Amino acid sequence: MSDTVLLITQDHRIAQKMRDACGELEASLAHFRTLKDAAETLVAKPPDLILCDYSTFEAVREQLPRVCVMLYTEPAGSEQAIEAIKRGALDYLVTPIDTKALTEHIGKALRISRDIHIPAVYEKPEEDVAVERIIGQSPAMRDVYKLIGRIAPRDVNVLITGESGTGKELIARAILHHSPRKDQPFLAVNCAAIPETLIESELFGHEKGAFTGAVLRRIGKFEQCDGGTLFLDEVGDIPIATQAKLLRVLQDNSFQRLGGTELITSNVRIIGATHQPLETLIEEKKFRQDLYFRLKVASIDVPSLRDREVDAVLLAYQFVRRYNRSLGADIRSFAPEILPVLLKYPWPGNVRELENAIKAALVVARGSVMRVEFLPEHVRKTVQPGSAGSVDKNRLTTDSLPVEARSIAEKLASQSALNGKLHETAIASVEREIIRVCLERTRGQLAPAAKMLGISRTTIRKKVAHYNIRTTTSVGIGT
Repeated sequence: MSDTVLLITQDHRIAQKMRDACGELEASLAHFRTLKDAAETLVAKPPDLILCDYSTFEAVREQLPRVCVMLYTEPAGSEQAIEAIKRGALDYLVTPIDTKALTEHIGKALRISRDIHIPAVYEKPEEDVAVERIIGQSPAMRDVYKLIGRIAPRDVNVLITGESGTGKELIARAILHHSPRKDQPFLAVNCAAIPETLIESELFGHEKGAFTGAVLRRIGKFEQCDGGTLFLDEVGDIPIATQAKLLRVLQDNSFQRLGGTELITSNVRIIGATHQPLETLIEEKKFRQDLYFRLKVASIDVPSLRDREVDAVLLAYQFVRRYNRSLGADIRSFAPEILPVLLKYPWPGNVRELENAIKAALVVARGSVMRVEFLPEHVRKTVQPGSAGSVDKNRLTTDSLPVEARSIAEKLASQSALNGKLHETAIASVEREIIRVCLERTRGQLAPAAKMLGISRTTIRKKVAHYNIRTTTSVGIGT
C-alpha cells in the first residue's frame, strides 16, 4: 500500500512540484485548495503526511494531532521557524521549493511517518516576549532553527560549538526563550575572562574567610540561578580542577561553597559554548571526557558567516537599522555595488566582525545611501579588483578550461534528458569528484580536506552525507 500525502495550497506551482515528487516516490497525492475543502477527506482517511502553510498549521494540528505535518513558507524569521518545529512540525520548506530537495524532504518525512505512530503533541505557543532575533535565511541557519525547536522544550544540557563571533550566546538565549525555563533566571559566565583562581568562587560561591580577601560570604552563579539556565561561554577554558566540581553538580545537582561544609542543591540547566575543539582538549588531558558527555546531551554547531550565503547582507541591513540613530547616521538604502563586497569578503571574525564593520561605516557615512567607500579599508581591499580574493582577475573562461573539463561539459550538454537540469547536474558531478579526490589525498580526514577545499568542516560533512561518499579510512565523519 502506497504512502498518502495531502497537500493544502492555492499555489499551482507548489502543487505541480508535489505531483512530480510524489510520482517519483510512488506516493498518492490528494490536493485541496483550503483546509475546509480537505475536511471530509481528513476525517474519513487521515493521510501519512500533510503539507500546508504556516497559517493552516494550527488548525491542522488541532484536528489531527497524530499526523505528521510539514510546512512550506516564504522566507521567514527565526522565530516562526523555531515555533513550527517546537509545536510539532516535522520540517519546513522555504519557497521557491526545488523539486529535488522537495522529493528528498518528502521521502524523509514519509519514512518518519512510518516509524512514528504517535508523534509528539506539543504545547500551545507561549506569549511572545521581547528577544533579540537571530537573523538568517541560509540553509545552514534553517538547520540551526530546527535544532533549537527540537532541543529547547527538552530539559537537557546543550553544547554549542562554532567559531568566535558566530553568535553562540544568541543561540543560547533562543533556546531559553523557547524552553519551559524561560521565566526563570538566566545568567551568562564568560569562563575565559575570569582568572583561574577566581572561577570556582564565581560559579559556586565562597564562605567568609575561605581565602585571603574573602571578607564576606559570596553566593555563586549556580546558587543564584537555581531553577533557571546557566550559560557557560568558552567552557573549554574552565580549569581541570574546577571541572571535577562542575561534573558533580551535573550528576546530582549539589555542591559546596568554597571553604564551606554545607551541601547546597541547585537545579540548573547548563548551556555550554566553545570555539575550541573539546575532543582535542580531551586528548591533551585539558578537559574531562566525562564532563564532555554530560554537557553534550544535545549539541548545535553554529555555522560561520562565510557558510551562510546571503545572510551577510541581511545582517548588514539589521545592523544599520539598529545603530543608525545612535551613531548619528541616516542610511536608508544600500548602493548596489556594496552587496557583492559584503558577500565576497570572508568575514573571519564572523557576525561580530560584520557588526563592527557596519558600525565603523555608519560613523563615517554621509548621505542616505550606504556605499563601499564607507566600509573599513581592510574589507574593501580584500575584494577589490586585482586583489588576491578577486573573482574578476581569476575567473576561468571556456578557453582556459582543461581538456578533460571541456570534454565532460560537451558530453553533458549533448544529453537531451538533462535539459533544464544541466547546470545542477554539472555542478553536482564536479563537486562530488573534487570532494572525493581531496578526501583521498587526506586519507579520509575531513578537517584537512575542508581546508583544501576552502570550506568548513560542517559543510564538507553535509556534502559527504549528501553525495554518500565513502571514505577509505577508519576516521569518522565527525573528524
